[in-house]
Amino acid sequence: MLLFDIKRYAINDGPGIRVTIFMKGCPLACVWCHNPEGISPRAEKLYTRKKCIGCGACVNACPVGALTLTQAGIVTDGSLCRTCGRCAEVCPTLAMEMSGREYSIDEVMREIEKETVFMDRSEGGV
Repeated sequence: MLLFDIKRYAINDGPGIRVTIFMKGCPLACVWCHNPEGISPRAEKLYTRKKCIGCGACVNACPVGALTLTQAGIVTDGSLCRTCGRCAEVCPTLAMEMSGREYSIDEVMREIEKETVFMDRSEGGV
């Protein structure tokens, strides 16, 4: 399953302490959506200009030369980018991130099981 986040200690939207699993590919188009990175059913590369320090690590890591460092920040040539995530792996400030990673059911369960003691005591859940 393709997920874009696993949040621990979720306490705002219901009783107890919970783990929230965020899946990619939401078919809804809610006007109030707080997680637009979950809409696409595919992995996506996200770039936050204000986090970028212009070090060029992502540009050097890109195997197909899809990234260019400009005055405006990092520019991606969409026709070249394969969304491999190498740029995000080397970004020291997380200005470049991947939204979407494949998890097996066992991997997700291992993450959930780390929090069961808190969920049990607070009557929370997933």
